[in-house]
Order: sequence, then structure tokens, then C-alpha cells
Amino acid sequence: MSLIDISADFFDASALTFESPPARQPVSNASDRGLRAGLRMSWRISRLAVHLADGCARVALIYPLVSARTQRKIKAQWSRRLLRVLGVELQAGGPLPRPGQLLVSNHISWVDVFVINAISPLGFVCKDEIRSWPVLGWLVARNETVFIRRTSRNSAAEVRNTLVSALSCGRSVMVFPEGTTTDGRSVLPFRAAMFQAAIDAGRAVKPVRLRYLDARGELSEAALYIGDTTFWQSVCRLARAPRTVAQVELLPSLPTHGHTRQHLARTTHATVSGLEAPAADSDPVEPAH
Repeated sequence: MSLIDISADFFDASALTFESPPARQPVSNASDRGLRAGLRMSWRISRLAVHLADGCARVALIYPLVSARTQRKIKAQWSRRLLRVLGVELQAGGPLPRPGQLLVSNHISWVDVFVINAISPLGFVCKDEIRSWPVLGWLVARNETVFIRRTSRNSAAEVRNTLVSALSCGRSVMVFPEGTTTDGRSVLPFRAAMFQAAIDAGRAVKPVRLRYLDARGELSEAALYIGDTTFWQSVCRLARAPRTVAQVELLPSLPTHGHTRQHLARTTHATVSGLEAPAADSDPVEPAH
């Protein structure tokens, strides 16, 4: 797949063609619950172990020798291979982001990060607990991830300052302002705090809509990472699924000048949810100094 270099960011042109949902197909419960599903899961998890080892080797041995630009290209290629290993087909469409935008998306699964990285290798804001994930946590921590301790006000302020610096330098960053994952059937209200970084940096917000479909073209449960589901259980469920389609819709950018973070949170939420956007702020906002 070719990559289009847009300033500091890479975008996969071939992935940015939004297709219709997969056609409904009869799926045999007997074949997919028994031996075939177990064999499929074992084969994919075996390949996943090899792919994770490959990722660790690349980060440890190649990253120190190459530029940040090359690191991002490696990250995009590795993420696309990860999706293929797990049986996830990527479909994406919509206007490309511009460098230095704050991308904002609904949050369904741990796979979301790699779905976006397969299109554009960005920095992400993630909860601090991800550091402790075996192997994957180590890889994520070494790929422009900003970790936040959700119980710490100081951590939130540090993250905001880091985001302002990154956005001001033309590096795009993605956040999941729902603060948790959902089943994808609805979008929780967006927390407003992270939007302040885009305002302070004078950068636009780029809404992104994610969803996962199964072999029938219906919302898939295979990629879900919600409730009491463990990371391992989520991996196994995804690996057992005969087919999962990750659809990414890149929506029109929203300017931040003259708006409060609360208004931006409501407007972006309405855009991602497919709802009517709220009215403009009642009071103008003075530019930040």
C-alpha cells in the first residue's frame, strides 16, 4: 500500500476508499463455534505472537537508527499487518486530516489505536494502565503515546501541555474523549478537557467515527473491549471471528477559534454521533494569550 506524505504525517491512500458494508452472508453457527473457530483462533494467535516479537525487534533495534519519519512509516506498516493477522479488514473514507489537528473519535476497542495507525501513524492519549499490558504495552509506550493518570489533576495538566506542544509543531494527536469504551451502538458524552489543547494551539478538531461490522454486515461484538472483559478474552474473541470489518469515517474538520472547549465537545460529539450540531456559543471567547 502506498503512503502519502502530508508534512509530518503519513496517510494510506489505498485505505481511504469507503466501501459499502459487507454483503449479508449465511454463517454456519455449527462450523464457527466448534473446531473451525478454535483452529482459526489458534492460528491467528500464533501469528500474533510472531508479529509482536517482530514489533519488539523493530522498536528495539531499528527505531534508534532511523528518523521519526521512518518510525511512523514502520508503525503504519506494522499496524496494517496486525489487522491482517487478526482477520480485520480496514475500510476508510472522508477528507484527509491536515497536519497538527486534534483527531477525536468514539472508542470501542483496544484495536482502535491500530486501526487509526494503519491509516495515519499518530500520537495517542491513553490511560496509564495500558503500560502494564504484556508486550503490547511496551510497544505502545515507545510510539508517541501520551499516558494520562485519570485520577490525577497534575497528570491532566501535563498531558494538555504536551498536546499543545505537539499540535503547535504540526504533529496530529488522537484522543478518545468518552473516557471509556462502548459497544458502538451509541456515543457517550465527550469530556471537554482535551479540547482545550486544540484551542490553546490554535488548531482544528478532526472528528472520526469508528465502527466494526461482522460477516453479516451487522455491528460486530468481536472487537468489543467493555465491562469485565479482559484483554486476553478480547483478543481471543476477535481471533475466533470469521471476519471483522473496521470502518473509519474521517469527518469534516471543526475550527476552534472563538469557541469554548465545552461547545467543541458538544459539537464534535454530535458530529461523531450523526446528530444535529448544537447552537453556537452564546458568548464569544477571547483568544488565548
